[in-house]
Amino acid sequence: MTGINTDPGSVEPNDELGAEERAAIFAAANTRVDRIAAFRTGRVPIPPKALAWTAAAILFFGVGGIVSDHYFPNFSNATTSTSIVKSTLSTTTTTGAAPANTINSLQAFMGLKFINTASATNFSLTTQSGRSWNLASQKGKAVVLTFYNSTCNDICPVLGAEIKQASQLLGQYSSRVEFVVVNTNPRRTRVTKNSAALQLPGIAKLPSLTFLTGSLSQLNSVWSSYGILVKVGAKENQVSHNNALYFIGPNGNLEAFSKPFAKKNSSGVFSLDSTTLHRYAEGIAATTDSLFQ
Repeated sequence: MTGINTDPGSVEPNDELGAEERAAIFAAANTRVDRIAAFRTGRVPIPPKALAWTAAAILFFGVGGIVSDHYFPNFSNATTSTSIVKSTLSTTTTTGAAPANTINSLQAFMGLKFINTASATNFSLTTQSGRSWNLASQKGKAVVLTFYNSTCNDICPVLGAEIKQASQLLGQYSSRVEFVVVNTNPRRTRVTKNSAALQLPGIAKLPSLTFLTGSLSQLNSVWSSYGILVKVGAKENQVSHNNALYFIGPNGNLEAFSKPFAKKNSSGVFSLDSTTLHRYAEGIAATTDSLFQ
């Protein structure tokens, strides 16, 4: 249910997973909300069938290999914790205390959920410079972990730009933050500093950015561990996957989860307006800063 699916007819070119597929993989982590509306109005729309859908999805898919069951065992308690959200807003507001509806709207806007004390699954891959990289060795740092294609034909242009802005918005702990992207293209596993995934979003020279790749078996292990379902079709550009972003604290624990999002046009190109993109980048930076508090 996670990892790679090689059914030739399973995807259309550059087609991201549907809402139901994403919700099934992250059943306990995500309620389906209108983030843009929440951002504008300060309200958090909670679908009346959200809890029923979550329960049904968990029962249907069981516990084996599902990231929501592994990482969100205390989900009901995690969602009541607002310390990270409050800290998040304190770094993005200039004066005064953040009102409760603003806190809620940011959380809804980012699709931000809290994981509490689940330990991040360790893995070892290779950086864009050809060096070995190990998650366990990053303790003491905050790691923002996400996933997109080495060919940058998915959410890469948007998420890469958000990472770039977030790195510039970090506070006093910026030197202790690592942004990590894992390659999701099983057909293009070779990555260098000149790869499209780094060049197109303008993050090739970002010192805090590490782009990781490896053998297909290595990548598939990481995808499975973090709930990433990669689908490939018969043609070279037929690769799709669900989107996920994790916040890993200095102690090596998974602290929070967010759902990156973007719009896709008829040509399969992903984009997001500058205001919304910047707002998400602010959320990444502030949530990351809060991991040290």
